[in-house]
Parts: sequence; structure tokens; C-alpha cells
Amino acid sequence: MFSGALIRLPEEIDINRLDGLRWERRQGGQDLKSVMQFQGSIIRSGDIEAKEALAIHESPGKQAIIDESEGKYKISYIDVVNTVWANIYVVPGFVVVDSLENRSFVRDIINKGLNPPKRAHDVVLNTAKMAEDHAGQWVRSFAERRGRVDRGTVFGEGVEQDSVFGPELVRSTSRTVGWTTNFFGSPVKVRVSPRGAVSVWSWPPVELFLKFIKVEILPYMISLD
Repeated sequence: MFSGALIRLPEEIDINRLDGLRWERRQGGQDLKSVMQFQGSIIRSGDIEAKEALAIHESPGKQAIIDESEGKYKISYIDVVNTVWANIYVVPGFVVVDSLENRSFVRDIINKGLNPPKRAHDVVLNTAKMAEDHAGQWVRSFAERRGRVDRGTVFGEGVEQDSVFGPELVRSTSRTVGWTTNFFGSPVKVRVSPRGAVSVWSWPPVELFLKFIKVEILPYMISLD
């Protein structure tokens, strides 16, 4: 499965400026840094040009240790620096991060590492409009439904056409939605969340996945300006 979480870049950002970004700060009594660096590979296909990159992020944390005194033991904590990393693809106008969990620190590296600071945003998607435009849905989450069951997720084939659930989905607020696309040449399941996470149940070439994001997903982006 190929998946990613999306960040919107301001149009005026030259993506080459993201190579070697450093965000240094003092937090929780620790000197911390977070960095982004390109990995050397350039992905080109048609109007898609992307840079593969790695983001490394430090954050303050606590580590439990065992203390022993006169034969008795207790737990205490010491300050440590936690390090995590994310694999990303940088395209003019947007960034694809390997997971929602990692997206926030990648966005912070971009916004706080650039000088002057910029305003990259987490992508928010109009999945209600996606649900209107894509038939044959295999998953649909809903919320704000009237009645005892006010939210949930429905799985199946063509769930929006179901005689029982279909009308309820129309009346409720759409959240995550999934359908089957032929964009990759053969039928492939896709799942999209309003928070800007996209998954495809296949391993298409990177350039084709990025083209899918640009052509099929970003038109549903909700403007935050």
C-alpha cells in the first residue's frame, strides 16, 4: 500500500530552498534541532518533478529508569532527546509525508527553517464533494447523523447505493471516503481522509502516485487563506 499525508506549499517557494533546512531551538531544557535534506534522486514524469527527501526531528522526552536504595526499588525519570524521521517527496506546490503522525514536524521544519518564515499548511480535503463525484465507494465514514448512532464507518461494495445506508450517508456529514480508480491502469482501491491522508491499495511508480495526488486529489483541497 502506498500512502502519504499532504502539506500545501506557498506557490512562491522554490523547493530547492528546502534542501538542508535546519530548525534549532531550546525546549524542555534541551538543545534540539530538526533538519531536512534531499536524498539526491529526482523524479520526473511529464509535468511532475519531485525531490525525494528525509526529515529528522528531535523532541524532548523522558526515559524511565530503576533506582535501587537499601534493597528497595523505584522508578525515576531522566531527560532524553527523542529522534524520529520521515521520508517525504517534495513537489512544487505540495509535499507528501509518509504518515499523518510525521506531518506536523515536517511542516514545522519548513515553516520555521525558512528565512523569512513561510506558511505551509496541512492539506484539508473536501471529502463530501469527493463522495458526490466518485461512485462505487467501498468505504465511507460519516458524522453528525441524527439519531442514536451519530457517527460510524460503512464498508462494502457501492455503499452509497445501499437501500438502507445510502440515504443515511447522504443526510450525514461525509468524512473518510474510498472508491476504486482506474487511474493506475487497473482497478485500485483508494482511501482519502479529510485531514489530507491518501492511501492506494497498490504500489504504483512514485511519479504516478504523485501525479494522482496532483490531478485527482488536490482539486478537492479546501483553501485556508
